[in-house]
Amino acid sequence: MKSLVRRIPVAALFFALPAAFAAEQPKEALVVFAAASLTDALQKITDEYTKTSGVPVKLSFAGSSALAKQIETGAGADVFFSADQEWMDYLDRKGLIKAGTRTDVLGNRLVLIAPANSRLSVKLGPNAPILAALGANGRLATGDPDSVPVGKYAKAALTSLGVWTGLEPRLARAENVRVALSYVARGEAPLGIVYATDAAVEPKVHVVDKFPESSHPPITYPVALTKSAQGEAEGYVQFLRSATASSIFTGGGFKVLATRTAMATSGGCSGFAFDLSKELALFGGKMTEVAAGSAADKATPLEAEKAYRVALASQASVRFAAEPGKVTVADGSHAGVLKLPSSTSQSLRVTLDEAAWIDVVSGAKMIESTRHAGSHDCRLVRKSVEFAVKPNAPLLLQISGSTKPVVNVAVTAP
Repeated sequence: MKSLVRRIPVAALFFALPAAFAAEQPKEALVVFAAASLTDALQKITDEYTKTSGVPVKLSFAGSSALAKQIETGAGADVFFSADQEWMDYLDRKGLIKAGTRTDVLGNRLVLIAPANSRLSVKLGPNAPILAALGANGRLATGDPDSVPVGKYAKAALTSLGVWTGLEPRLARAENVRVALSYVARGEAPLGIVYATDAAVEPKVHVVDKFPESSHPPITYPVALTKSAQGEAEGYVQFLRSATASSIFTGGGFKVLATRTAMATSGGCSGFAFDLSKELALFGGKMTEVAAGSAADKATPLEAEKAYRVALASQASVRFAAEPGKVTVADGSHAGVLKLPSSTSQSLRVTLDEAAWIDVVSGAKMIESTRHAGSHDCRLVRKSVEFAVKPNAPLLLQISGSTKPVVNVAVTAP
């Protein structure tokens, strides 16, 4: 009997060992598939997440198209962080994204770059002389516009500026934005189109100019859990919205977009670079119907803090005070001229429900925009642009390149 009693603690210890051993096992690593342009910032953020949570994370960076295809063929990713909406849409349509987890996190800028020692100078606007700057044999490096997000944005911008046809045969099509960046950094291409955040981390290139934000769809980065995501993945995505992550993203040159919760009254709109609750409320209320003028001296006056439903004319029939940024006419574009309200404010915001070109003109001089926001999932608002203006200065609003003959417009103080 004494012998049996002595064995009981030993047996209990033996059966307790598996549980203790399991408790000491390291946590299973999360697998995050992320766009190549996120490499530097996301690595820093992930290191901070692992440090605070104890959850290891394996990061896989590549072009969003390649990553989406890998997930489709069964790659074991828990999180997908895309550089555009299209490849997130692709996985969503195939039922490979967990419902309700998709959110737009970041925005970026598109820039034209050259090697650091290059003296090439190109001002990006309608009919920009990019082809001439390339010389007889030079190529323009960017992502493959048939699949890579940066290439698609580049094609949209070059098309908008009226130079795509001439430049398409001169493209150096890269598998992702970092490869395009390396072509320019090594001097293999005299010019390239990448994101501003990529240019900022490569000392062997410099920014020649920034593309007008309204020349291409807003650059937004959505993130979502995959259908097979493990439990810790939700915490990782939440950490991407933390103050720590936002600080790192901002320091890397990204725009941190407003959350869906931040504009809960907006009917589910998200992905904006700044809060548009006021504009969304205006567009959701009563609209005043007006017709835009066909010339500066016929400009229709607008009032501030009011929403308008504006009928546009055929762009070919409009005489602008200054050459508009979006010059398309042959495709049936619509345009018009409006008189902006006088204000003591030093900035104004113009918001549309259409991805048309917005120009603010003082005299015959264009005023540069200071901020731009857009969203893919908002029924009421498509884009909003802010401008720094002189108080009480007479200003005109030129809308051009609209695919719709009637647009909703609001002019507000930020």
